[in-house]
Amino acid sequence: MSGTRFLTGGLATLAVASAFTLATPTAHADVSTDDRGCGQPAVDAVYTTVVTEPLFRTVPAVTHEEWRWERDVEVTESEFAKVLSPASVETDWRRELSGPLEHRYTRTVIDRAAVPADPGTPEEGHFQTVVITPAVVGTEAEYQHENTGKLRWESPEWGAQNGAGSGWKLTGNTRETELTPAVTEQRWVIDVPAVPGTPAVTEISHVESQWADTTPGAEWTETDETRPGPTTTENATTDGDAPAGDGWVLQATRFLAAVVDMIWAAAAPDGYDATGATRVAGTEHEETDLASPAAPAGDGWTAVDGSLVTVTDTPEGRIIVSPGSTEQVLVSPALPATDACEEPSVGGPVDDGTDNSTDEVSGPQAGPEPVQTVAPAAAAVLPNTGGVPNWMAPLGLATMLAGAVLVRGARRRADLI
Repeated sequence: MSGTRFLTGGLATLAVASAFTLATPTAHADVSTDDRGCGQPAVDAVYTTVVTEPLFRTVPAVTHEEWRWERDVEVTESEFAKVLSPASVETDWRRELSGPLEHRYTRTVIDRAAVPADPGTPEEGHFQTVVITPAVVGTEAEYQHENTGKLRWESPEWGAQNGAGSGWKLTGNTRETELTPAVTEQRWVIDVPAVPGTPAVTEISHVESQWADTTPGAEWTETDETRPGPTTTENATTDGDAPAGDGWVLQATRFLAAVVDMIWAAAAPDGYDATGATRVAGTEHEETDLASPAAPAGDGWTAVDGSLVTVTDTPEGRIIVSPGSTEQVLVSPALPATDACEEPSVGGPVDDGTDNSTDEVSGPQAGPEPVQTVAPAAAAVLPNTGGVPNWMAPLGLATMLAGAVLVRGARRRADLI
């Protein structure tokens, strides 16, 4: 398409140039030097410049669309447990022996530590007066009794019923007064909401005891109970094993359940282990700050309404389809000078078609100058006088019209590119 436009534009330009060339006197540059007559000077070649404009094609911009993204994510909590006191077994043992005086020792084992109560904080606020019905304010007029001189304030219309017939007349004074008082009430406005407290957690513990003639350890406390060197010794253990020594006989077994604290949380607190149970505690809304052509990783993302933006990857530009050109076109070739005219047989200048009125002829003037006869072929086109044959003008006009049509067609094709 671009090559056709270039050639067509070039032909159109040449056609127009040819039209102007044919319409000028130099269109007879192909006339032989014999036809020009004698004594004609040399004629330089005539050129015209033909400029062909470059042809461009518009490359549209390359764009893509981006959005911001949002989603609602379920917040899952897990159940965690902490063993405050493991399950245990208490066993009672007895043995027969003789020995020194024994004392009863006890110790307290804490299964769950106590936590003091949190009373929280009470609600803080103030009472505010709220207008339920605003007061009705109106204008009152002052009346004076014409006999007693007593004054009173009534509505401006009061005198229409009572003033004229009872001696009351307007004094001209008026005042703004509250006809109906406003209706208000006191409402409690919360400044700082109350913070609920938490109840106290009581301590859970149990007491262990044993008989011994010496202290069993620092955590054991000696009681006032003693017994003489018994023949029978009793003891209780919590690990299921018999006390140290020989001769112990199992008397009873008691199973104590474990004390476990259970909580729900998003992550495991220190010292707690997951039980495997989960629950949905709510949802959290997530939204991206920046736009992107694709959703972030994960499920549930949707484009935010109204967040569409168009990003230009490559801006619109132009590329050259065919380059322009400038060239010199020969309109008429150069012509050499013609031969000098011969001297006439009878003295006097020869009429060669030029104005020789200023030429002087030397020598004696024998008689009147003869008139040179122009041949019919030479008379058809006079050299260097601008004479044009009758068919030349119509041909030049037709050539110009053809060139204009070619130029218009070339421009129309360029607009379609």
